[in-house]
Amino acid sequence: MARTARHPRTRPQAVAHHNRQVAAVTAGLLVVISVYSAALGANGWLWFGWAVLLLACVTLFAIRP
Repeated sequence: MARTARHPRTRPQAVAHHNRQVAAVTAGLLVVISVYSAALGANGWLWFGWAVLLLACVTLFAIRP
């Protein structure tokens, strides 16, 4: 089986990359939920879920600088 070449990253670089990915997903979901709410009306569960995801994202940045 062929081995794939990996990008050489240190642990801090990998953690920073992961944190940026989580932040991007969180921001993307905020946009999706906002568009959904504008088009079809607000749904409290969507906003609650987004708030939980936002708190998880903030926690990641607080724990892993």
